[in-house]
Amino acid sequence: MTLDETLCLSRAGRPVRSFPLGDSALEIGSHPSCDITIHEGKVAPRALLVHRCGGSVYVYDLAAGPGLERCAVMPLGRRFPIGAGYCVTREKAHERPSKSGGSPATELLRAGVVEREQLTLVAGAGAEARAFHVGHAPMSIGSAIENTIALSDRAVSQYHCRVEPGEHASALRDLASTNGTWVDGMRVQRQELRPGAILRIGRTELRVVRRGLDGLRPDLVVESAPMLALMAEVDRLARLPWPVLIRGETGAGKEHIARALHERGSRHSGPFVALNGGGLPRELIESELFGHERGAFTGAAHAHRGAFERAHEGTLFLDEVAELPLDLQTRLLRVLETWRVRRLGGERERHVDVRLVCATHGDLRSEVQRGRFRADLFYRIHRLVLEVPPLRARPNDIAPLSEHFLAQMQADVGPRTLTMGAVERLRGHRWPGNVRELRNVLELAAVTHGSTEIDRTAVERALHRIGQSAIEVPSLDTLREALDHYGGNLSATARALGVPRSTLRDRLKGSARVEG
Repeated sequence: MTLDETLCLSRAGRPVRSFPLGDSALEIGSHPSCDITIHEGKVAPRALLVHRCGGSVYVYDLAAGPGLERCAVMPLGRRFPIGAGYCVTREKAHERPSKSGGSPATELLRAGVVEREQLTLVAGAGAEARAFHVGHAPMSIGSAIENTIALSDRAVSQYHCRVEPGEHASALRDLASTNGTWVDGMRVQRQELRPGAILRIGRTELRVVRRGLDGLRPDLVVESAPMLALMAEVDRLARLPWPVLIRGETGAGKEHIARALHERGSRHSGPFVALNGGGLPRELIESELFGHERGAFTGAAHAHRGAFERAHEGTLFLDEVAELPLDLQTRLLRVLETWRVRRLGGERERHVDVRLVCATHGDLRSEVQRGRFRADLFYRIHRLVLEVPPLRARPNDIAPLSEHFLAQMQADVGPRTLTMGAVERLRGHRWPGNVRELRNVLELAAVTHGSTEIDRTAVERALHRIGQSAIEVPSLDTLREALDHYGGNLSATARALGVPRSTLRDRLKGSARVEG
């Protein structure tokens, strides 16, 4: 059996009409745009808002004013007055046999009822971004100061629109504004909110973003305003086919952002191929990018498809693009101009259909000025740019990131939690190694601390040990010997010595400048 409920409107105790009580909010008042309009001057234009959330039904007294709505749970059978003798009552309608014959609980399971997405409205970008979390209560938006979101915009009406929660999705309702409420370029009266949507209210843009653990990227935590603003840009750029350049410090999470771009775009069903432009010797980089034929060089016993071919109809993420030698930059530019690839030792060109996403931790424009990066390639990949903020610029991400990392390592070290003092110490650190350093500190604290509760002292010890290892760099002769041993492979040398690759690279570059 399936249970239905209705909202019964009555006047002077006599039923007037019943309305189905579904997943979407119902607005009641005398205004013509209300879902339930009462043509009575003594009834407020917008009197009540009724909605389901978390299995309960709530009623809001909108006449109390935006931002000051009085809320109450609406039980079955209780009357809620509206004015002029009108009231509404939540009633059980009737039971009807279901097609499956299952119980109501079974019906919900079969229907695949999912928890409502955690959404946030983001205004601005970077450090100037402001985030407004969509919760279980209505949010009024307008120029009046008493709104939940008050906008300093002369093109915005005093009470412009309202975000209304629902059982499974939130919606945006225009409140008869002068200039209208727009979603993705279309004027709307009422529209369900979806991640990636762009709201225009007057001259102000608000972007709808998921928060918390990203649904598509379970290893990407999005809580702080700068990261929410970044993910709003990701949603916007994911729809476009053009190259994207991601800039950010080492360890900030550039590859996670690249994967999010891929999974939100039209190529999400295609392959995602990642390649580090500075992680392999020059000969291997060329082969990994463009492929090789059998016998193209010593050791080429079989033909090999390069990254461009493997990423066909998908996304190629080229990390540390500034590390590419100049001649390989020329070949890369040629591919971006023709979308044709010729393998090493091959004669035939192959067509590729790839979206290129590049990343760098440095300043490419400075590299162009120094002659280390081709200007024409720079302008080819510098069309759409995403800036990943360092961890120190988004302290609100530290606690949820820490919880996420501790949950990931629970199978290996057991359950671990952080005390408030530990979280405060983590938030106070500068994090030169960004998210990667945070994970290393937590792993060390979880392994070396004897308790399931990681306190401030344990965090201090882990930070001290990680900091010491970061500055203990072997001598230049040792670095060079190890580099020769690993055939010039910086990544392999760094792993063997326990030194960050960037530290190894900078030390070697610095010595070359001194000797030159």
